[in-house]
Amino acid sequence: MGVRFLHAADLHLGSPLESVTDKQRTDELHRATHDALKRIISLAIDREVEFVVVSGDLYDKRARSVEANDFLVQQFERLNERDVPCYIVHGNHDPLYDGAERLDWPENVHVFSADGVEIIEHPGEEHTTARLLGQSYGQQWVSETLSDEYTPPDSTVPNIGLLHTGLNPDGRKYAPCSPSDLAAKEIDYWALGHIHTPGRIAGANAAYAGIPQGRHIGEAGVGGCYIVEVEPNASPELAFLPTSPVVWHEIEIDIGTAKTGDGKQVGTLSELVSCVVDRCQEVRNTGYTELAERVLDVPVSDVEWEPTGVIFRLNLVGRGAVHDQLDEEAIPWLQTQIGERLPSGTSTVWIESIRDRTSPPLPDDETLREEDETIDELHALVEELRTQQEVQQDLRETVGEVWEWTPAEETEDLPEDRLVLNEDRLDDLIDSALRRATDRIALEHYNVD
Repeated sequence: MGVRFLHAADLHLGSPLESVTDKQRTDELHRATHDALKRIISLAIDREVEFVVVSGDLYDKRARSVEANDFLVQQFERLNERDVPCYIVHGNHDPLYDGAERLDWPENVHVFSADGVEIIEHPGEEHTTARLLGQSYGQQWVSETLSDEYTPPDSTVPNIGLLHTGLNPDGRKYAPCSPSDLAAKEIDYWALGHIHTPGRIAGANAAYAGIPQGRHIGEAGVGGCYIVEVEPNASPELAFLPTSPVVWHEIEIDIGTAKTGDGKQVGTLSELVSCVVDRCQEVRNTGYTELAERVLDVPVSDVEWEPTGVIFRLNLVGRGAVHDQLDEEAIPWLQTQIGERLPSGTSTVWIESIRDRTSPPLPDDETLREEDETIDELHALVEELRTQQEVQQDLRETVGEVWEWTPAEETEDLPEDRLVLNEDRLDDLIDSALRRATDRIALEHYNVD
C-alpha cells in the first residue's frame, strides 16, 4: 500500500532577496520567502496529502528570529488543524544545537534528533502507512556519512529518508555520500535538502525539492516543492508544484544577430530596447509552468499559478555596431527605458541589471583564424586548455589568490574575500580571456579603433 506526501526543503526564512534597491520592490521581495511557504502549506491541504516533510534549512543562517519562528508555527498550525503531521530535519543553516526555538511547535510537528537516525512510524487510520527516517544537523558542518545509519527494520511499508546533504562523497561538510550509497539502502524515497535546484538523482530513488523561492540570479527559475507517491519496493512518482512568488530569469542578447520585431538588424539603442522588451515578453507569454517543464525531469502539476514578480538580468554579448553606443550613460538609460516599456499585467516585471559583454564588429572567428596565424594558435591553445586535465590543473593554480576551487555544495560557506572557482566559472574565465585576446589582436589586424 502506498502513501502520498509533500516534500519541501531549504525554506531559508528571513533571507532577503538580493540585488534590488527599490524600496517598494524590496518590501515585496522581503515577503517572498514567507509567501512561498504559505503556498506550500495551502498545496498540502488542497492536495490532501498524508503528511509533509521538510529536509533542512528552515531558517536562513543559525539565528532564529521570533518573527520567523512565529510564522512557521502559524503555518504548521494550519496543518495541525487538519491532522496533517509535519516531519523536519535541520540542516547546515539551522543546526539543531545552535539555537533553540523561541516558541513551541504544534503537536503535529516532529523534529528529528541530531544524536542519531530516528525511525518514526507514521500512523494511518488503522495501521502504519509509512516509516520515516531522519537525522538533523547538530552543528553547521557534518563530516560523517549520515546515510550509512538509515536502516529500516523491514520493507512492509514505504521507507522515506529525510537527509540534508551535498551528495558529494569527497565532501567534508555536508553529510558526504554518493547516489550509490543512497541506492544501497532499503529506502523507497530519499527526500533531500541542501542543493537549491530541484531534480531527481540518477541511480537512486532520491530528489532535491530545491528552494521554494530563489533569492538572487544564481537561483533563477521557478521554485517549488514535490508531491510524492510511493509504494514499498517501487519507484516513486513525483510531481512538481510551483511556489515562488518571484521568479528570476536571465536573458542573453547577441547584438550581432539580434533583430527588431519587424526583422531589422539592431543598430541603435532604441532598437535594442525594442528587442529586449520583445524577448522579456516572449518569456512571460510562454507561461511559467512550461518554463519549469523545460528544465525539470519530473512533470509539473497543472495548477493555476503565476508569480507576482519577475526579475530579469540582461546579458549583452556578441559583436555589432551598437557596441560603440554602450557607454556608461547608455546602460542606466537602457534599464530605465526597458523597465518603462515592460507591461506589468498581473505581475510586476523589472530589470535587475544589464551586463555589457559586447565587442566591436569584426569578422567571425572562423575567418579570423584563417586570416591571422596568432589568433589561430590562440584558439588551439584554448582547445587544449578545455581538454587536458593536467593543463587545467596548472591553470587553477595560477588564476590568482582570490579564486578558490570549490565544489557546488560548498559555495555558500566560502569566505567573503574569496571567489568561487568551479568548472563553469573556469570555462567563463577562459571564454572571457579568449574573447579579449582575440579582440585585441583582431583590432590591430584590421586597424579598427
